[in-house]
Amino acid sequence: MKNTFYTHKWISFLIAIGIPQLLFYILKENTDYKGASAITHTLKVLGFNKHMELGIKSLLFIGVLSFILAEWLFIQYYRSKIEKDITTKKLNTVLKVFCLIESYSIPTPLKRKLKSYYL
Repeated sequence: MKNTFYTHKWISFLIAIGIPQLLFYILKENTDYKGASAITHTLKVLGFNKHMELGIKSLLFIGVLSFILAEWLFIQYYRSKIEKDITTKKLNTVLKVFCLIESYSIPTPLKRKLKSYYL
């Protein structure tokens, strides 16, 4: 069970780090500059051509949004899976739905969030 919790969080953190990094590399490779000037130019472009510091803040903001989106996508994936299982197994009571949620090997906080949707 703990392994599932850590896998879920690691995936969210990798998405939160990977998306801003990918955006930075794409913008950096599309500049005409090389070396340190390419990095500073890219950060300035990400900062809406005002400051490099604003570019760093925008990358952090994109990272936080990516993390929140990843968490939301995990919840939506399991909600759709539960909805599909409810229709195929013809579960008609809340207790049976809770037992179905408990049968999944997902972290406990995610189980609590999913159960809150069916109360």
